[in-house]
Amino acid sequence: MTFEKLLQQSLVWRGLYFVTLLLVNIVLSRSLQADGTGWIYYLTNFFSFILLVASLSMESGYTFYASGKVISHHKLVWFSLIWTTIITTIAAIGVGIYFNTIKNNSTNFTDNYIFYAATYIAGILLINFFMVLFYAQKNYLVPNIILSVINVVLIVIILLANKHSNAYNIVVNNYFLSILLQGILLGIAFIIINKSYLHIALPNKNELSLLLKYSLIALASNVIFFFVYRIDYWFVRYNTASCTPTDLGNYIQASKLGQMVLIVPQIFASVIFPQTASGILRENITNAILIFFRVFLQVMVVGMLIVGAIGYWFFPAVFGATFNNMTMPVLLLLPGIFSLAVLCLLSAYFAGKGKVKINVYGGVFALIVVIIGDIIFIPIWGINAAAAVSTVGYTVNLLYALYHFFKDYKFKLSVLYAFNKADWQWVKNMLFHKT
Repeated sequence: MTFEKLLQQSLVWRGLYFVTLLLVNIVLSRSLQADGTGWIYYLTNFFSFILLVASLSMESGYTFYASGKVISHHKLVWFSLIWTTIITTIAAIGVGIYFNTIKNNSTNFTDNYIFYAATYIAGILLINFFMVLFYAQKNYLVPNIILSVINVVLIVIILLANKHSNAYNIVVNNYFLSILLQGILLGIAFIIINKSYLHIALPNKNELSLLLKYSLIALASNVIFFFVYRIDYWFVRYNTASCTPTDLGNYIQASKLGQMVLIVPQIFASVIFPQTASGILRENITNAILIFFRVFLQVMVVGMLIVGAIGYWFFPAVFGATFNNMTMPVLLLLPGIFSLAVLCLLSAYFAGKGKVKINVYGGVFALIVVIIGDIIFIPIWGINAAAAVSTVGYTVNLLYALYHFFKDYKFKLSVLYAFNKADWQWVKNMLFHKT
């Protein structure tokens, strides 16, 4: 299968999933409003950090060694189930101790947090593990159909729950349960399709050593990127003098919307990583990254014009009246989202070549910029400052990655802005041609 065909398959089926994810975001926001939605996403941000550290970024090692067929996918299946059980148990106990002992919450509140943590962490772990195993086999249809169907069911539940007096609890509980259900169904589907139940085994000592070595390097990169992308949430949350809970909800929603824009480059990155790791189609990949840079740049400019023209009425109309302070943060974030879009591709490229350290160093430079900028400017200009500082940090990261990309391939800088119709024709062919 050609690289362009792989991109096409990934875009179609992952695109379907992300459309349903966007709809979940909209109905959840309208149901819980800005402060409730902000709390949910802030809580999952907290769980995501626990998940990131506790999981040791094993899914990165999965992609690298499963794509290169160094470690059998059957072994990775059963290791995933054991690893998920261990990490979820440890995380749930840790969350219980934190909220019961340190935060001194009541037993009911602590039980709720344990439930949220266990379902979210177990679900996301299973999703991450089995998605990369499916993608390593170039199967984009089955996993994204499963995720999409569960999202549609969740949307129906949220809409029906709004008619009940305890709608809030119904919506929140089913939101977390849906994530766990997605992970379980993905695991079952992969095991059945590949008949892994006939090959019960675990990685041997050497394979486990390889997996841990690569994953730990990726963990350093992912932890840094996590803070680069999300540390501004904490600065906004705790700068109560300049940011209210509603401001937090508006800012996180603006950030989430920016992350939605990253869906397409993330889809492409999910193809670039395993294909680069496998050592094939690298020339095609290099050309594709340059084309995407030029296309993303043009799309970003058009996006800023559209948001500037209709954002002030569009966001409250879609997400609810309390989301009336999103436009300026979105405008300020869009150039940074462009940087992240290109970074998705470059990071996947460097990871596939085993050069994860480039991603780590670039993230460190960006994190320094973001922390210093947030400390200085958020107390003064609130969520608008958070958005602007993030964009500067993302841009610094992109420039560092481009420097190393151009060291590998001697291009002139003019290729980054040499706009032409051929780029869009390539995109059209990739999206719509059958061959």
